[in-house]
Amino acid sequence: MKLLLTLVIVLVSSCLLLAQDGESIPITGTVTGPDGETLIGATVRVAGTTQGTVTDVDGNFSLSAAPDALLAISYTGYGDIEVGVNNRSVIDIVLEEGAADLQEIVVVGYGTQRRRDLTGAIASAPLDAFREAPNTNILQSLNGTVPGLNVGQSATAGEDAGINIRGQNSINGNTSPLIVLDGIVYRGRVSDINPNDIQSVDVLKDASSKAIYGAQAANGVLIITTKQGRSSRKPTITYTGNYTTQNPTKDRRLLSREEYLQAAHNVDFMNAYQEPGFTQPNPDFDQETDIPFFGPLLTGLQDGTDFDWLGASRQNGYITDHILSVSGGGERTNYFISGGYTDQQGIVLNDNYNRKTVRVNLDVEVTDWLTLGVNSFGTFADYSGDSPNIGQVDQFSPLARPRDETGEFVINPLGDNTTNPLLASTADDADYRNRLLGIFFSSIDVPFVPGLNYRINFSNNYGFFSRRNSNRFDGGLSGAAFKNTASNYDWTFDNILTYDIPLPGPHDVKVTALVGRNRIRNERTEARGVGYTNLGLSFNDLGQAGQQFIESEAYEESYSYQMGRVAYEFKDKYLLNATVRRDGFSGFAANNRSAVFPSFGVGWVLSEEGFMAGTTAVDFLKLRASYGISGNLTQRYSSQARIFAGEDNRYIFGDGSQTLNGQGLSSLANPDLKWERTAGTNVGMDFSLVDSRLSGSLDYYTSTTTDLLFDLVLPGITGFTSITSNVGEVSNNGIELILNAAPVRGERFRWDIGFNIARNRNEIVSLLGFDNDEDGREDDLVASGLFIGEPIQTIFNYEIDGIYQIGDDIPDGYAVGTYRLRDQDGDGEITPADRTNIGNEEPAYSFGIRNTLSYGDFTLRFFINSVQGGSNSYLGANEPLGQLTPGIAQNQNWYADIDYWSPFNTGATYRLPGTNTPFGGTHYFARSFVRLQDISLAYTLNRTLSDRLGLGSFKVFVSGKNLVTLTDWEGWDPETNSGLNDSRPLLGGFSFGVDVSF
Repeated sequence: MKLLLTLVIVLVSSCLLLAQDGESIPITGTVTGPDGETLIGATVRVAGTTQGTVTDVDGNFSLSAAPDALLAISYTGYGDIEVGVNNRSVIDIVLEEGAADLQEIVVVGYGTQRRRDLTGAIASAPLDAFREAPNTNILQSLNGTVPGLNVGQSATAGEDAGINIRGQNSINGNTSPLIVLDGIVYRGRVSDINPNDIQSVDVLKDASSKAIYGAQAANGVLIITTKQGRSSRKPTITYTGNYTTQNPTKDRRLLSREEYLQAAHNVDFMNAYQEPGFTQPNPDFDQETDIPFFGPLLTGLQDGTDFDWLGASRQNGYITDHILSVSGGGERTNYFISGGYTDQQGIVLNDNYNRKTVRVNLDVEVTDWLTLGVNSFGTFADYSGDSPNIGQVDQFSPLARPRDETGEFVINPLGDNTTNPLLASTADDADYRNRLLGIFFSSIDVPFVPGLNYRINFSNNYGFFSRRNSNRFDGGLSGAAFKNTASNYDWTFDNILTYDIPLPGPHDVKVTALVGRNRIRNERTEARGVGYTNLGLSFNDLGQAGQQFIESEAYEESYSYQMGRVAYEFKDKYLLNATVRRDGFSGFAANNRSAVFPSFGVGWVLSEEGFMAGTTAVDFLKLRASYGISGNLTQRYSSQARIFAGEDNRYIFGDGSQTLNGQGLSSLANPDLKWERTAGTNVGMDFSLVDSRLSGSLDYYTSTTTDLLFDLVLPGITGFTSITSNVGEVSNNGIELILNAAPVRGERFRWDIGFNIARNRNEIVSLLGFDNDEDGREDDLVASGLFIGEPIQTIFNYEIDGIYQIGDDIPDGYAVGTYRLRDQDGDGEITPADRTNIGNEEPAYSFGIRNTLSYGDFTLRFFINSVQGGSNSYLGANEPLGQLTPGIAQNQNWYADIDYWSPFNTGATYRLPGTNTPFGGTHYFARSFVRLQDISLAYTLNRTLSDRLGLGSFKVFVSGKNLVTLTDWEGWDPETNSGLNDSRPLLGGFSFGVDVSF
């Protein structure tokens, strides 16, 4: 095989060399990837001509060119570059991975396609732009990088972020995208996958491309492909390590002692100050006896206590990451083996995450027609540690102390029933979450039938989890402990038949057929004990508890599916893709257990037409359109009548008998419950201009989701509160733009820009489908916050119209310093009828700007992410002060940056703390922001020096995460929707790392 490949390369090289002319010099060199691996078959040509060659099996090339010529080098999956000859006879070239050219192979679901042949909206995430970022989860590398893909931020160590694609299509149904890992639907945590093991992430967004996955694909599909080994002269050993600092992106603190004492006077201003303006101190007022705050806190007031509860709940945050991998292969075997260690410590006490991963990807060409392989990984994660509830911590008075004079914890530091929030951190807590996944495959190129391939995928995904906890302060201070063990196991068996039909002439037809099955089993058991005389054995002897409890649960569900797809191409310019998929799910009743999801897409490559031949500025131009239907499934058992057993169903049968557990119905059956269905249309354009200096895509889409899965409220007389039904209709539409530009392509300096922008809007078209009042208009579901013609996340509340001031005419139930609510109907009083549509929580649009500047051996990257809300979108509730009543010991603290009303601050944003009103108002503010999300500077040792040191490659880098955020939002962070009184801030920091290969 190696000899045959060499002969082919020599033949191609000879043909290209025949095109050379003019005065030239001989040039030789080697083309490698960033890890030092030689690239076989890379194209090296003289820019602006057809003269060129391809690299041999050792990555070497030779050609002739003018001394001042430019060499253009390209290889599938790598970025194109141009290098000046500058009278050199030996030129070694290193290509960077990840460039999205037209020949790039894209994973489309049960197969691959060239990017130029796509008819649907499929985007690839630019992962290589974030390789130096301190991201412990691949979702962190996707935030803001792909238009239409919305990824939230996580403020807890090891936590998966929320994610959706092209907005919200469902009200009660699943809104998360389907995740496919190495061709198999993945039902584990994304945080279990080591980001350094991932080669690519492709996002299927339109109905045509995602309908191939049918079930659950209504919310889009994320296809994750892990790294594979490649043939090379020797194994490549790579080590990557970094250390990252973690700090809040915004500096906030609670009121100090003196600020708190001043706030206490301000809240009780009518007694603490004198009329008429209440700005002069009342000489008869004694803060120790007259302020109701201080009754239980008198000791702390008198001895000068100024305790920082927030600081006591914090720890130093950091991330350390170490990854070691070995990859390579020969003529018939390729392998990729990696091990990773991640240690993350958040800034909240005991918010810890430790992850160990191992991966083995292997494929063996057993014969010329049979390949066997496995993609497998194991993850062993430790989340041990119980954190204090920061939502309680930030309300504790600085006059209160967590411990008494003997060093023991004070159970109720405020003198009321509020428990010391630091007690949780004393727990003996163990939380282990482990996963093993193996995907085994065989690929058969059927002998005697050219182009026919049969592939079998069989995956086993096993998760086993253990949570154990004991705390002497739990169980009403009598001590409590529990052990919780759970496991889930799912297997998938796919049979995939692909036939690349050999047709004469300009026709290219590929047919794919799929038959598969998936089954899931889950179980959980928990044992609890309350009331211990001694917790010395922690959770290891629950039998010592005075009261013992046990509970368990389990479920099974299964899927079956069949799919057929035809991809047709004529003359490289007329494209057609058609798919039909049938899905079955055990969660639906027998009447509607299965559903069919069809789709099709067409494309027209205008740049291949004769009338475009004279347009030199257009390298590539394609129009495409697609239509398809995808599905969203219900939660298991929601179509069936379910029973429950518990304390509410206990009975005694006969005098003197013991109490027995009975069973009762908890839900009604709906045998006609069926799949949500999302039908969507997408029209788009892909282009490349001016010798690929500018490329991108533009998409417009619209979709309609019908048969919404919704919990329909039932009259109480039925004995049930709701029944899961199919009602209503939701529409979605939006526009997305991607632009990639290379303003500078010099020998030493290169500048690449990536820009994306997206806008999405959803609208409730129908709900119950009938009019209760016969007023000609379908009724809104006000209690559920759902309104016809408005987005799903509409905000319906009272509108704040200022704050009542001293001397105002104030209605009954309100007081100076409380919110003035707008009387919408003008009847002279505030009632529920005065609530109105204030706006919605969905973004108006979002954009991202990615820059890569390379000069010599240095590379600077930075990425700007932004979400904008316009005038009434992307709003968040930001009401920092609890509804408390003066005259009752309240003891509440708050953050020092809250602009609250007092006689000294009458133009404040927020009301006076501690006053109830008949109808409370809530402030909503725009969460729009522009964030410098990632920035990195890397130095890569040049090839000459790395060869002298015996290295394949060597890179050192420094990077920053979430360093600057421009926003008017008050509080921790707009993207996490953390307001003024929310607890966990977004974290940022600096990372220092090294990447070396041998």
